[in-house]
Amino acid sequence: TIISKVHSLQLLLNYNNIHVVLCHNKQENASDNLVAIKNYFLTTPVGKLFPECVPKGKEWGNMSGFSLANRTDWGRSEESIEAVGVDTEITGRHYQVAKKNDLVTERAVNTEEQIKKTFDWDERFNLGNFDDPQKRLQDYEGTRYHFADLYSVKKNDARIKVLEYPILIDGNIDNISEKNISNPKRFTIDGVSGLKTDIWNFMCQMMLNPQDPAKNQFKRNMIAYFPLIPKGLNYYLCVDPASARKKRSDFTVMLVIGIDPEGKKYIVDGIRDKINPKKRIDLALDLAKKYHIKGCGWEAIAFQETDCYYLEEARRREQLHFNIVEIKSHKAAKEDRIRGLVPEYVQNEWLWPEKGKLVKHSHYDGRNYDMTEAMEKELEDFPMAEHDDLLDTMTFINRIFVIKPEKVKQPDEEQGMTFGEYAKLKEDRVALERAEGPKFTIGSRV
Repeated sequence: TIISKVHSLQLLLNYNNIHVVLCHNKQENASDNLVAIKNYFLTTPVGKLFPECVPKGKEWGNMSGFSLANRTDWGRSEESIEAVGVDTEITGRHYQVAKKNDLVTERAVNTEEQIKKTFDWDERFNLGNFDDPQKRLQDYEGTRYHFADLYSVKKNDARIKVLEYPILIDGNIDNISEKNISNPKRFTIDGVSGLKTDIWNFMCQMMLNPQDPAKNQFKRNMIAYFPLIPKGLNYYLCVDPASARKKRSDFTVMLVIGIDPEGKKYIVDGIRDKINPKKRIDLALDLAKKYHIKGCGWEAIAFQETDCYYLEEARRREQLHFNIVEIKSHKAAKEDRIRGLVPEYVQNEWLWPEKGKLVKHSHYDGRNYDMTEAMEKELEDFPMAEHDDLLDTMTFINRIFVIKPEKVKQPDEEQGMTFGEYAKLKEDRVALERAEGPKFTIGSRV
């Protein structure tokens, strides 16, 4: 109401030649907002206070837009305010201000293709439908339904001021008190408790946090940490190369996984960055040499097959001895592959480095990042996570042949008999038999 309707009205009243566009996931929804603004002129004192703005009769336009009576730039094809949807074809229109309301809906985040469709539409609009694409004035307003949706990316854009008002101030859904309710005049304690009946909609609509406890199969208590890397591990490198080095693309992930005699998996090193193919090969070789890996699982789908070719050439040139396994196809979808890790995490078969122990420097943005924190974020947000590259890369270890190392004997463990001990034992037995004399048993011969 405030952002899309009332503020648009304020802009129209103050700037007679402004051109505003109302955007929505559907054209008809944007038109509903347009009609609401039109009704401000027709059914409220606004029309009487600003009669110079009110069009006459049929000049009110249609469901896709209308113009104020006092505009002077009639040479432009745009109306003073127009309504479009993500499914609307926009040609030859340029605006000063865009109000983007509910571009993302619950039905638009079920697949990566649906999420990408909204991203692509927004990018095309921003490049081609502003008077000055370098100075875009726009407001995004809506509900988050996925950690990888359009709003999640906009939140991380330094050029955008983010305003979030969850119904519970501290974000704790179990702390329902009058002091913790952001708008106690509108919502009561009993009212908020009643809204929690539908926890999914409550988290999205009221808490602005698209998490559903019923969908979260990974729990924080499944994470086990190790303070020091144990001795005697066999190391393997798993790599999920990104398809592009773009801001919105996935990361290239490399994980060095150590296997102990019991089959437990230790994530001892790795990267999560956006890097070019050459850098990818160089970093993989560095990790291979550092840990003397015994094998490498590398996702090789489409263009990524060339990575394996160059890695094999470099391996031979450096005279390194490890097998490269090309992971060329997946029988299961990514989410199902990741869910396959749940039993292993329940049994604490995966161990992570403690926070602060595996901090890396990003070649893409020049910042430091903690691998453990990144893994925790993906695990807690799955299956609605913005990125799931780290979890997916962990599944590769089950696609390659690994060898458990032999158990390293500790000093206090029972040791086998030495030759000297055996010889002395034999001498003691002979001496004992001589001292006691011959013994006869039934059936023996003298």
